[in-house]
Amino acid sequence: MIFVDTGAWFAAFVPNDADHQAASAWLTANGQPLLTTDWVVDELLTLMRMRGENQRALRLGEALLKEEIAALHWVSREDVFSAWDVYREFSPVSVK
Repeated sequence: MIFVDTGAWFAAFVPNDADHQAASAWLTANGQPLLTTDWVVDELLTLMRMRGENQRALRLGEALLKEEIAALHWVSREDVFSAWDVYREFSPVSVK
Protein backbone atom coordinates (compact mmCIF):
# COMPACT_ATOMS: atom_id res chain seq x y z
CA MET A 1 0.00 0.00 0.00
CA ILE A 2 1.33 3.42 -0.94
CA PHE A 3 0.49 6.56 1.05
CA VAL A 4 -0.45 9.52 -1.17
CA ASP A 5 -0.16 13.03 0.25
CA THR A 6 -1.61 16.37 -0.84
CA GLY A 7 1.08 17.42 -3.33
CA ALA A 8 0.91 14.16 -5.26
CA TRP A 9 -2.89 14.24 -5.55
CA PHE A 10 -2.82 17.87 -6.64
CA ALA A 11 -0.14 17.24 -9.27
CA ALA A 12 -1.93 14.16 -10.59
CA PHE A 13 -5.30 15.86 -11.06
CA VAL A 14 -4.49 19.50 -11.91
CA PRO A 15 -3.21 19.74 -15.50
CA ASN A 16 -1.41 23.07 -15.06
CA ASP A 17 0.71 21.77 -12.16
CA ALA A 18 4.41 21.56 -13.08
CA ASP A 19 4.53 17.88 -12.05
CA HIS A 20 1.20 16.88 -13.59
CA GLN A 21 2.55 14.73 -16.40
CA ALA A 22 4.86 12.69 -14.16
CA ALA A 23 2.31 12.34 -11.32
CA SER A 24 -0.53 11.42 -13.65
CA ALA A 25 1.61 8.85 -15.47
CA TRP A 26 2.73 7.31 -12.19
CA LEU A 27 -0.83 7.13 -10.87
CA THR A 28 -2.03 5.46 -14.08
CA ALA A 29 0.84 2.94 -14.11
CA ASN A 30 0.78 2.16 -10.39
CA GLY A 31 -0.57 -1.28 -9.58
CA GLN A 32 -0.46 -1.08 -5.80
CA PRO A 33 -3.33 -0.01 -3.53
CA LEU A 34 -3.29 3.65 -2.48
CA LEU A 35 -3.94 5.09 0.98
CA THR A 36 -4.68 8.64 2.09
CA THR A 37 -6.25 10.27 5.15
CA ASP A 38 -9.17 12.53 5.90
CA TRP A 39 -6.67 15.27 6.79
CA VAL A 40 -5.02 14.96 3.37
CA VAL A 41 -8.42 15.17 1.67
CA ASP A 42 -9.24 18.30 3.67
CA GLU A 43 -5.90 19.90 2.81
CA LEU A 44 -6.16 18.91 -0.86
CA LEU A 45 -9.67 20.25 -1.36
CA THR A 46 -8.80 23.51 0.40
CA LEU A 47 -5.70 23.92 -1.77
CA MET A 48 -7.67 23.20 -4.93
CA ARG A 49 -10.37 25.71 -4.05
CA MET A 50 -7.80 28.39 -3.20
CA ARG A 51 -6.14 27.82 -6.59
CA GLY A 52 -9.39 28.12 -8.53
CA GLU A 53 -9.98 24.40 -9.05
CA ASN A 54 -13.35 24.13 -7.28
CA GLN A 55 -15.12 21.98 -9.90
CA ARG A 56 -12.20 19.58 -10.05
CA ALA A 57 -12.06 19.56 -6.23
CA LEU A 58 -15.73 18.59 -6.01
CA ARG A 59 -15.24 15.63 -8.37
CA LEU A 60 -12.01 14.47 -6.72
CA GLY A 61 -13.42 14.93 -3.22
CA GLU A 62 -16.38 12.74 -4.10
CA ALA A 63 -14.11 10.01 -5.50
CA LEU A 64 -11.78 10.11 -2.48
CA LEU A 65 -14.59 10.07 0.08
CA LYS A 66 -16.22 7.13 -1.70
CA GLU A 67 -12.80 5.41 -1.68
CA GLU A 68 -12.93 4.95 -5.45
CA ILE A 69 -9.24 5.71 -5.99
CA ALA A 70 -7.67 5.14 -2.58
CA ALA A 71 -8.42 3.67 0.80
CA LEU A 72 -9.31 6.43 3.25
CA HIS A 73 -7.98 6.36 6.81
CA TRP A 74 -9.80 8.56 9.31
CA VAL A 75 -7.26 10.06 11.71
CA SER A 76 -8.11 9.43 15.36
CA ARG A 77 -6.91 11.05 18.56
CA GLU A 78 -4.71 8.01 19.12
CA ASP A 79 -3.16 8.43 15.66
CA VAL A 80 -2.28 12.05 16.42
CA PHE A 81 -0.57 11.15 19.71
CA SER A 82 1.27 8.23 18.09
CA ALA A 83 2.51 10.54 15.34
CA TRP A 84 3.58 13.07 17.99
CA ASP A 85 5.59 10.36 19.78
CA VAL A 86 7.38 9.46 16.53
CA TYR A 87 8.00 13.15 15.79
CA ARG A 88 9.56 13.70 19.22
CA GLU A 89 11.64 10.53 18.97
CA PHE A 90 13.22 11.62 15.70
CA SER A 91 13.56 15.33 16.48
CA PRO A 92 17.10 16.64 16.92
CA VAL A 93 16.04 18.53 20.06
CA SER A 94 14.06 16.86 22.82
CA VAL A 95 10.81 18.36 24.12
CA LYS A 96 10.73 18.96 27.87
